[in-house]
Amino acid sequence: MAKEKKAPKQSHNNMTQKKPGWNVYEPVSIPDKFPANRVSLNPSNFERLINQHGMRCLIYRSFFCPNVKSVDGAEHEIDCQVPGCNGSGIIDMTPIESMVLIQRQELAKRQDVSGFVDDNSISATFHTGINVQYFTLIELLDHQQIFYERIKRSTGDIDVLKFPVKRVNLVLSKKGIQYYQTIDFILDPNGNIRWKTNCGPESGEIYSIHYEANIRYRASRALHVSRFAQIKNTDGTVGMVKLPEVWECTREMFVKRTDKDGMEILQNKVSTDSEEEEETED
Repeated sequence: MAKEKKAPKQSHNNMTQKKPGWNVYEPVSIPDKFPANRVSLNPSNFERLINQHGMRCLIYRSFFCPNVKSVDGAEHEIDCQVPGCNGSGIIDMTPIESMVLIQRQELAKRQDVSGFVDDNSISATFHTGINVQYFTLIELLDHQQIFYERIKRSTGDIDVLKFPVKRVNLVLSKKGIQYYQTIDFILDPNGNIRWKTNCGPESGEIYSIHYEANIRYRASRALHVSRFAQIKNTDGTVGMVKLPEVWECTREMFVKRTDKDGMEILQNKVSTDSEEEEETED
């Protein structure tokens, strides 16, 4: 007669195992000294809710850049060469693909140096084992936001925008000429504009672009983080389990561009007036 297989102990989800920067500890199990009439929560129901109603996303390990003048002062070096920092003081590394449950949307006006801007925030529940911290970067993979900006054409065939582009809607030069995706330019693997040969505005010419990019949030406030429970295991022990975290996340404002390998993507290289004068003299 075949032996009956025991159900696995309640644990973290397997996606965090053997992931660089993410592998978490198994919950500690202790003998069940009070088994009578025990009622346990069911973490698998949390997981099922997130999997069935959540959004695919990338969650990064975000932390401080070490390139500072001192630990106490934390004054960031202006000319920072640490990959991925780009002068922001925050580095985002080792993203893990997961699901996140978005439960609440809030749109509020916030005063900024440039005036009043919309502060879009959400309430997000993460899988067990996904431990979030302040400023953690969360990028939705299947939903985009509209963005538009002015760009000065680079000296090469690549133009770097504020966000990695998923789709371009409109491009209009200062001369009133309209350019089209697939005809005049394509998108490279990092979401940059790659102009085709002899296409696009002249080097240094300003143009406006209307495009779509993945929605990005940063964790801004802990709502339900230290949620712990005793969960009965099938082997008679009790697991000391941490339940899924819930964070308030705010739309990212300070964007850093990195490629697929996490290396910094530099801004457009544009010829200055002095460089153009030197070339003319030569």
